[in-house]
Amino acid sequence: MTASDQGCRRDAAATDFAAEVSARCWPGSALTRVEALRGDASSRRYLRATLAEPRPPGAPATLIVMVMQDAAVALSSEELGVFGKDGPKELAFVNIARFLSRHTDSLPALHGVSTDQSLMVLEDVGDTPLWEAARASSAAEGEELFGLALDLIADLQARAVDDGSGCYAFAQAFDERLFAWEFEHFLQYGVATADAGLVARSRAELTAAAKRLAALPRVFAHRDYHAWNIHVQSSTGGAAAIGAAGKRLRLIDFQDALQAPALYDVASLLTDRMTPDFITAEREERLLARFYARQRAGRLAGFDETRAAYRLVALQRVLKVVGRFNYLAEVKGKPAYLAMLPGVCRTAGRLLAESEGVEATRELFSIAARHASEPPA
Repeated sequence: MTASDQGCRRDAAATDFAAEVSARCWPGSALTRVEALRGDASSRRYLRATLAEPRPPGAPATLIVMVMQDAAVALSSEELGVFGKDGPKELAFVNIARFLSRHTDSLPALHGVSTDQSLMVLEDVGDTPLWEAARASSAAEGEELFGLALDLIADLQARAVDDGSGCYAFAQAFDERLFAWEFEHFLQYGVATADAGLVARSRAELTAAAKRLAALPRVFAHRDYHAWNIHVQSSTGGAAAIGAAGKRLRLIDFQDALQAPALYDVASLLTDRMTPDFITAEREERLLARFYARQRAGRLAGFDETRAAYRLVALQRVLKVVGRFNYLAEVKGKPAYLAMLPGVCRTAGRLLAESEGVEATRELFSIAARHASEPPA
């Protein structure tokens, strides 16, 4: 069977399952159209199912179907390996959604999961990620949207504490081993061949940085809290309806949540692949101060300490992304990630220039970073 045939069969199964879930949740409903949505080169595909008119009372206009192209990928995290070779017993998305739904209404509702865990039917939270909403707004309004996202994660960090329910996020953590693993990922895939002595000095610097990062207090972390994984809707009330602008923020792709420094998700948001075009140094400082004022969990002694920790966490994350995007392009056959690297590399260069104790890494990056330049027109 060809890949195309397999895809058609998966889509047909997804359509049938969406119809089954819709009829169960809203008796009398039926689907009229199912269409594929744009993807992000991940192991998941998304379809939008439209319900036929007239709809039963309470039925939504549309639903989202998440199609796991390889369910095993979602059941493990290669660098953590805390669940053994067989992975956890249920999808991390389902496990973490169950926990988070008790602490926030910013998640899409989960209406159904197929028996083999390859299909999920979710609430449709729209097509407007935070980045696009901010880009379409005035500078002040865009900054406020990013500020609302920081408010949301600060509040969630304070609420989302281990309650003994078995949430997978509390079984895995960014410890020294994982920070070191991600730094090594950068050295292996993010830089071209360079002088062995320079690489060794950089590795020593990054090993020391991993120790400092591991000493920071940990909280619940989304882990991929960037402006493409936060969607913006018009407010309809509820705890996630935040801000005078009447906007509601919704979270997706939280399946990799774990324990991490409180500033990890802040760094994810403010140093994403596209944010160098919007998050200026001045705006970054204002937003970081806003988070610090709101923060209750994992708080450091003062704002100076917070700023220093933020730069260290942001540097670690952005170097990891440089390595990861090259790895995904070259090892996993997903070249679309290379187009995202120029912005990431600009941010990495800035953070390296602002940081102490990474002189060899700064030199290594300046001469050997892979795909650091804008692609030719």
